[in-house]
Amino acid sequence: MKKYLPIVMTAFALSLLSGCSTNTTSQYVYEIDEQQLEDATALTRTSPHLGHVVWLNPPKKRVKVDENTPQP
Repeated sequence: MKKYLPIVMTAFALSLLSGCSTNTTSQYVYEIDEQQLEDATALTRTSPHLGHVVWLNPPKKRVKVDENTPQP
């Protein structure tokens, strides 16, 4: 039984890895959320207590890719 264990584990690992490689096309793309950027900028203009907003990681939104549009 112990001599078949490495073979079974290797076969199981390869089957899991092959399942991940079949998903090649992405249905969504992430774009910067301009609306959320504008909202944060508007808050700094209306409140005297807020300072300048610096985005280290700008907010992003998930957008569905149109099938007719070519992808880079």
